[in-house]
Amino acid sequence: MAKQSIPHPVLSTPRLRLRQFRVDDAEAMHQCFADPEAMRFWNHPAYTRPIESERAVRNFIDCTPSYYRFWAVTEAGNDRCLGLVNYHDGHIRSRRASIGYIINPAHHRQGLATEAVSVMLDFCFAELGLHRLQAFIHPDNTASIGLVEKLGFSREGLLRDNLRVGEIWRDDLLYALLAKDWRRQG
Repeated sequence: MAKQSIPHPVLSTPRLRLRQFRVDDAEAMHQCFADPEAMRFWNHPAYTRPIESERAVRNFIDCTPSYYRFWAVTEAGNDRCLGLVNYHDGHIRSRRASIGYIINPAHHRQGLATEAVSVMLDFCFAELGLHRLQAFIHPDNTASIGLVEKLGFSREGLLRDNLRVGEIWRDDLLYALLAKDWRRQG
């Protein structure tokens, strides 16, 4: 039986539109995925060939919403892809998932990742009814640590040799946010 298609939600902020990926986003994502600096904290090494980014984007399109979903982060005015946000490793029955995000380095330090992740968190807690979201972050990734802490995530611990990237084992910090703590200040 064919997988039933579930409409991909579009999420919006004043500056951004988060939408389903399209095949033509592969070139923009390759700018992220081929950049060693952008990829130094990602869960796989930098891509060297555009076909690798094309395959990744095709996987982003063909998602299983109960397990993972990717949004292309685009500028509201021109729909140009700047990066991605996602939830993954979803355990919808247990009402938890992990999150990830990457923005093209040419657009860093503008608050775009914070804005995009924030609207995705709204969706995950309000629409999916998730109880817990978590982020696994390399201990040297100060920008990502700052982002999740700004959004209210709490550091829960260090996971030693938690992720293998290429041939290198990597530690991760575990951060988590519970639904009851999201937007508490609002």
